[in-house]
This record gives sequence, structure tokens and C-alpha cells, in this order.
Amino acid sequence: MPVDSKSVRVAVNVMRSRLTLIGFNIAIVSFQMVFLNRLSGGMNVPGIDHNVHLGADMALFMSMALSLIAMVAFISSCALDEVGVCNHWSLVAGDLLMYLGLAHTATGFFVPLIRTLENFASRLPESAPEIAVLQGAIVVVGGAAWFATTYVGPVVSLLRSPFPPSSNRLLGGGYLVLLFGAAWIGAYSALVEAQATAGASGIIKLTLAKLVQPFWW
Repeated sequence: MPVDSKSVRVAVNVMRSRLTLIGFNIAIVSFQMVFLNRLSGGMNVPGIDHNVHLGADMALFMSMALSLIAMVAFISSCALDEVGVCNHWSLVAGDLLMYLGLAHTATGFFVPLIRTLENFASRLPESAPEIAVLQGAIVVVGGAAWFATTYVGPVVSLLRSPFPPSSNRLLGGGYLVLLFGAAWIGAYSALVEAQATAGASGIIKLTLAKLVQPFWW
């Protein structure tokens, strides 16, 4: 992708603020990976002394990987000179990776909590109506966060990108490929956690459902 380093000069603080957000996201992911073992639900795997939340675990590991790649993209966008402005399209690529990583964090954080509340409702039937309200609130807020990070953020970044339209189209296409790939991985992790199988058509349907997953939380 061609880059006109003379016409695109983004302040380095723009990139630094994103690195701060990624660091915050990595901290949340690290905390949640440890905390998942204490939540109810998940798979009971012989030889493991705690239930495994495979879908949430995969989402958090994906978030960690995407966040680390985004950090590399952001750092690579900065010119190695006395000013250090960002003049490379990898700045926008880092944005897209960062948003997809945040979306996976939302999945790994909210879904296990929703399942835990379902467990509470089954064990505390007298409090089921109140628990249903709490569960609905988490679904709405968590779903809004997921849609914002998966779709709204990337669209805004591409629309406001200072780089040539050809570069933005390629970046948008790459993001869609990555999004479908992440949904495909999520579909398989959901099948394994449910201890179910599906044919090719079933995988396709489940992958498409993962593109709007908060509706099924």
C-alpha cells in the first residue's frame, strides 16, 4: 500500500493513547483468565480440578494475541526521526486489531458472568425475577460494548483515516477476513464446550451467529 509520508503526519500522542488502552485491556484479560477458574458452569474435563470455560478462554487468548499484534502495528507506524510522527497505514491497522481484541475481551468477560447468573437463578428460585433483571442488564450493556468495539470503532477509524482510500479499502477487507476467522474459531470453541458436533452447514450458521453473538447471550 503506498504511503505519502509527507502528507500524513499523525501526532505520536495519538498512538501513545492507544498503547495505554491496550495495556489496560491486557491487564483485564490477565485478571479474567485467573478468575474464570472460580466461576460455575463450563466443561467438566477429567483430570482437571476445575470447570473449563473454553469459549471464554479462547476469546481471552485471542484478545491477548490481537492486543500484542496491535502494539507492534502501532509502534511500527511511528517514524524513526527526531519528531516521531506516525505516517504509516499500520496505525489504522493497529486500531482495527485493538478494537477486535476489545470485542473478544467483552466476550470473555460478560458471557461467563451471564452463565453464572443463570446458575444462581436455578439454585435460588425465590430470587429468580431479580436475577433475571441483573442478567438482562449485563446482556444489554455487554452487548452494546461488543457491537461498539466490533463494528462502530473500526468503521469510525476507517472513515476518519488520513491515508489513501485504496489503503483503507484493503484494511477494511483485511478486517472483515479477520472478523470472519475469529467467528469461525468461536464457533468451534462453542461446539467443543457444548460437547456437540455439526456439519459444514452447521458450522457456517454458527459462524454467522457469532457475528452478532450478543443476541444469543
